[in-house]
Amino acid sequence: MQASEPTLSERAAAAADAGNLLEAIKQVREETGLGLKEAKDLVDAYLRLGHSPSPSTTAASSAEMPVAALLALKNGVLIEAIQHYRNHNRCGLKDAKEAVERYLDANPLAKQQFQAAAKANGKPFLNVLLALVILGLIAAGYWYVTGQTL
Repeated sequence: MQASEPTLSERAAAAADAGNLLEAIKQVREETGLGLKEAKDLVDAYLRLGHSPSPSTTAASSAEMPVAALLALKNGVLIEAIQHYRNHNRCGLKDAKEAVERYLDANPLAKQQFQAAAKANGKPFLNVLLALVILGLIAAGYWYVTGQTL
């Protein structure tokens, strides 16, 4: 091992190799007292040197995804799913967004359900608007026929 090569403890290296980067960074911070950015840079440098996360564990599984986030995805609300993931895993917005996107990419059926629900969520506004226009026309017709004014 070269002197410039980053060294991680066994626990941090195992977490990084398993694809659990948040846990690896947490371990580095606890063991070294480094700041968040420095710990993240150390883990990233470790991974750049040929230590890559296991592909099977890189994608967020449903076990890692909180139930509230899964329900939000099923309802087509991506922002809410990201928020639930952030709160559950105590991570940053970017990490949560990437984890939710990895989950969707790794689970085609969940992605298909999410897309269908998200598409359907855009229609209620149009339905309400159409209902208001129809009610307005009915009211205008009633007032016109009865001769009543406002």
